[in-house]
Amino acid sequence: MEFTLDLLKNMICSDQKHRIILDTDAYNEVDDQFCIAYCMLAKEKIDLLSINAAPFLNNRSTSPADGMEKSYQEIFKVMNLVDPNANIPVYRGSDAFLTDKKTAVESDAADNMINTVMNSEEPVIIVAIGAITNVASALIKCPDLAKKTAVVWLGGHALHYWHNEEFNFRQDVPAAQVVFDSGIPLVQVPCCGVCTEFRTTVPELKYYLEGKNELCDYLVSNVEKECEGYSKFGVHTPSRIIWDVTAAAVLICPKNCDMVTIPRPVISSDGLFSVNNARPHYIYVRSLDRDRIYGDLFNKLKSR
Repeated sequence: MEFTLDLLKNMICSDQKHRIILDTDAYNEVDDQFCIAYCMLAKEKIDLLSINAAPFLNNRSTSPADGMEKSYQEIFKVMNLVDPNANIPVYRGSDAFLTDKKTAVESDAADNMINTVMNSEEPVIIVAIGAITNVASALIKCPDLAKKTAVVWLGGHALHYWHNEEFNFRQDVPAAQVVFDSGIPLVQVPCCGVCTEFRTTVPELKYYLEGKNELCDYLVSNVEKECEGYSKFGVHTPSRIIWDVTAAAVLICPKNCDMVTIPRPVISSDGLFSVNNARPHYIYVRSLDRDRIYGDLFNKLKSR
C-alpha cells in the first residue's frame, strides 16, 4: 500500500487510532516531556510503537551526540512517570547532523523507522519534534520509505514570518531539505507565527496540574525553573510555549488545528523558504485552538 497525501488527510480527519513513532530531542527544553506523556496517555487515538532520541546542540548539551544521549535518558524518565510498566522500545538516534543531502548518519533510530515502516502492513506515522536528522537519514538509506509512511514535523517558522531562524530547522537544514524534497506525505507545524499561540504560565499549570500526580509535578517544576531564568531579562510575568504538544495534537485532536493543503516550499541552502506552485502539496497548520488543546492535554495528564 502506498502512503499518499490523500490517505494522510483521511486518516487525520477520521476517528481511527494512529500507529506512530515519536522522534524527540527530549532533554532540549521542557515541552518534549509534555508531548511524550500526551502520546502515551492518548490511548484512544495513539498507538505509540517506539520513541527515538534526536540530536540537539545548545547550552544544555556539549555536542549533538551528547544532546541525543541526554534525550535518550530523559525519555525513560518521562515514560516511567507516565507508566512504570510501559513496554515501549526506545532507540538512540544520530550522533551528528547531516553534512550533506546524500550522506545518512547511521543510528538505531533510523534503522528502527525503516524496519518498522517497511515491515508493517498497517500505516505508520512518524511524529518528529526536534531536528529532523533521524528521519532524513532513514529516507537517504531507504528512499522507498517516502511511499510507505508520513511525517508530522514541528519545525521552521510560518511561511509568512519574517525570518526562519527556528531551532529544529536551523540545526540541520540539509535534513529538512531531504524531507521536503522527498515527496513524503508531510504535515508542517510552524513555530513562530502559529505555535506561538500555544502559551501557558506557571500559575495556570499549577492551578490545573500541581499535586495531581508525580508526572504533573515534574512537568510543572520543569517549566517553573525555566521561567525563573527569564527574570534576568527583566521579564517578571513570563509565559512559556509548550511547542511540541501541537505536533501530537494534529493526530489526537485535529479539530483544534486549522490545516490547509498547499505546495510545499523550496528550502534554499541558506535556510529560507521560497514558493514553487509546481511542488508536491503538503498539509500546513496555520492556526491552533489553544484553549481546547490545553484542555485535552490537562485532562489526560491529570488522569495518570
